[in-house]
Amino acid sequence: MVVRTQCKKCGVTIKLDFHNMTKEEALTVAEKLDCTPRECPGQHVELSGFREMWQIDEAIHRAYDLGEGENPEPVMTDKEYVEQLLAEGKEIIDGGCNTVPELSLPSIHEFPDLDHMGFGNFKSKTHLFLRCDSPGGSRFYQRCQVSQDRAAAAS
Repeated sequence: MVVRTQCKKCGVTIKLDFHNMTKEEALTVAEKLDCTPRECPGQHVELSGFREMWQIDEAIHRAYDLGEGENPEPVMTDKEYVEQLLAEGKEIIDGGCNTVPELSLPSIHEFPDLDHMGFGNFKSKTHLFLRCDSPGGSRFYQRCQVSQDRAAAAS
């Protein structure tokens, strides 16, 4: 059972897959989620109150009791994800796990002197390395040239 809900803070929509769990099992998992600091896809961290911030109990109720749950969709492979980004003309850097060795992507570890910008993004004097996680959870980066305006703002 896939449950869809929205972050109260930033409005980003998330999906949580509770697989074949019962409603009670899903609520137990949601309770454990609330005790662990997590990063929201909307680029902020919730140290507590994650369950409330995403209204997970309400979403579970809507899915299990009102029939608003969704069936899981097939998850795109890392290779499919990267090939899609490359087809869009983006320069993609591997996050260090080399999950698609056949594409021979450069590793983020090959770029010296990167400054961490927060939320997994990095910068150098000439480029931004913007995090883009695959649907399977592997980390990749889009390497973007820093314009002079951006370089001044990033300094």
